[in-house]
Amino acid sequence: MRIKLKEIAEELGISPATVSLAVNDRPGISEKTKEKILAYIRSKEKKDREQEWNPAGSGGAVAMINYLKNGIILNRSGKNHPVLEQIKKEVRAGGYDFVYLTFNEKINRIQDLIRECRNRDVKGIYIMAAEMSKADIYPFLELKIPIVTGDNLFYEEGIDSFLIDNREGIRRGVDYLVDKGHSHIVYLAENIDIFNFIERREAFVLEMAKRQCGDASNRIRHLGNNVDEVYESMRSYIDEGLKGTTAFVLESSVISLGVGKALLERQIRIPRDVSLLGFDALPPVSLPGIDLTLVKGTHSKRHLAAIQHLMRHIRDENEEIMRVYYKTRMIEGSSVFDKAKYIYR
Repeated sequence: MRIKLKEIAEELGISPATVSLAVNDRPGISEKTKEKILAYIRSKEKKDREQEWNPAGSGGAVAMINYLKNGIILNRSGKNHPVLEQIKKEVRAGGYDFVYLTFNEKINRIQDLIRECRNRDVKGIYIMAAEMSKADIYPFLELKIPIVTGDNLFYEEGIDSFLIDNREGIRRGVDYLVDKGHSHIVYLAENIDIFNFIERREAFVLEMAKRQCGDASNRIRHLGNNVDEVYESMRSYIDEGLKGTTAFVLESSVISLGVGKALLERQIRIPRDVSLLGFDALPPVSLPGIDLTLVKGTHSKRHLAAIQHLMRHIRDENEEIMRVYYKTRMIEGSSVFDKAKYIYR
């Protein structure tokens, strides 16, 4: 998606709130208004793609598809990310045209996407597939071309995957907290069961048991699907009392933002009252007053490596199926208190 809520609202002469209700499939507007908004978005996206499409008359195209299923973030498009320019150059140097597409289940139809891939003579696809379910991959198999996925695993379907090593990242995070003297750790999660999140939750339970911190299966608390929901749920959680919890593992950027907002509002001191360890990228400016310690996955290099492998697979159909995991790294902030070293009085 390359247009913002405000731009859609201005074009159609309606409020941004009405547009938000439509794209998030929520009640409060008529079906006629909803269809008008979604039809406008589909038309705008198609026009944008046609303007970008500049066939070089070479060996077909390589497509990079951002697959959205559970939510939509209208103002966060990967289109202008610096790595895309590098990927585009790499693809064109390999003799292919580059196509970047966003597919949203709530707006677009999969049949239209498959037809567009055929019309554009797409020879291979890299799908950013974090939100996809097992069944979602099958329409793409009808194309009978090489497919590589990021942030999801379809190994049994014969598809290459380039993934963040979620289990290694959670192990790194739990070890870090336990070594700092924390044992009553709670994992704060979104409500969505996507591949990365499921792996992180399973790893949390396993690693807590390994470090003899008890059964952590009842220490996973689901807060919501967006920052506002997480914020409201966290406020309720605080009202219940944190019950001896000394540290939280934050599943995603959405969780980090909502939880951080609620903690700051209630004047809970970080890390004196509770420590925070985030997972995934988060701009520091988003949490004023919190220098968050992060377990960070690799994104840009992984996308480029996936595209390079895809082109090798296009050239050689006997290229071996790969499952590639990228290790995380720890970015140490000041949001974790070292209980093993200091005792507050």
